[in-house]
Amino acid sequence: MSPEPPRVVFDCVIFAQALINPKGPAGECVKAAEGGECLLHVSPFVLQEIRELPNKLPVRHGITPERVETLIRQVREYAVVMTDVTERFKHPIDAKDSAYINLALATQSELVVSRDRHLLMLMDTATAEGRSFAQQFPELHIIRPVEFLNELDRRRSDSGNQSTHDSDDDSESGS
Repeated sequence: MSPEPPRVVFDCVIFAQALINPKGPAGECVKAAEGGECLLHVSPFVLQEIRELPNKLPVRHGITPERVETLIRQVREYAVVMTDVTERFKHPIDAKDSAYINLALATQSELVVSRDRHLLMLMDTATAEGRSFAQQFPELHIIRPVEFLNELDRRRSDSGNQSTHDSDDDSESGS
């Protein structure tokens, strides 16, 4: 019997990058969620952040409201939508990023996949914020898309279906 897929939360940057470059690491993360390799959790906050992408990204990326609504419909088909998210954590620098951590905690997710520097800094135990986060939530890890894909590869390795993801180079990294 294969192990349960990891429970995960993707920040909005992952969805933005997947729209910009479906073949990049973030696009691969979204495909993995769609394919059931992980159990993706979203909330109304996350869906609203996705909905706002056309207003936040340069027009040259072609992220239209129609493309975003299509993505949201697709995500709602394979992700678990969590509407009741209790605030257990307040990000010390970017309060909006708290929503991703609180969603992960509410859904007992083990991973938040992000390229957002304010979220990733929570993994830096050389900082007071990172040490505090690790002490409060040792079961939760925030990782970049390539790290997530490599984790999925490790989980797949039993079936001999392994690939390597060396580059975390996506166009338009987030804040």
